[in-house]
Amino acid sequence: MTPKDHKMALNIGQTLFQEKMKISYKGPVDERILTVFGDYIESMGELYSVSGKKLFKIFFELAQNLSSYSSEKIALENKKKIVGAGTLILKENDDDFVLITGNPVFNEDIIPVIEKCEYINSLDRESLRQYKREERRRTPSEKGNAHIGLIQVALTSANPLDIEITPINDNTSYFSVAVKINKN
Repeated sequence: MTPKDHKMALNIGQTLFQEKMKISYKGPVDERILTVFGDYIESMGELYSVSGKKLFKIFFELAQNLSSYSSEKIALENKKKIVGAGTLILKENDDDFVLITGNPVFNEDIIPVIEKCEYINSLDRESLRQYKREERRRTPSEKGNAHIGLIQVALTSANPLDIEITPINDNTSYFSVAVKINKN
């Protein structure tokens, strides 16, 4: 490691410390990861009763979406189980938590997800509830890729979905969603 590399590592460490990072993970998302992080987040709920419960619900919705819809699949248990992979980040600020998930998606699937997120962000609370009821009544073949989970995340957080798309190559892009959960 050169002195320049060392300085960069210190800056990253300072940034993570200043950001009050609670969780940072990249890899396969299976029930073991969900259990470990879920238990940790649930224990935080004891400190922040209402926001902790919201955080727990939102974490599971987004982590399940990541596992189900990531174009990056990883074989576990001697290739008997295939799960999606991606990134999970939880930051704590003075007034809120920010939960960020990200994963690669196939480019042909990204436009419907963007459109759904933009539509969700355009709705007020009552309209979101109505939209969720409508989506529940649809048959599975009509629902498309992004199901009720993103609607539920917006309802639970009472904040908009902050999405970002970063092209990876001709076939895939990196889709990330950040959600703010107010502590009060």
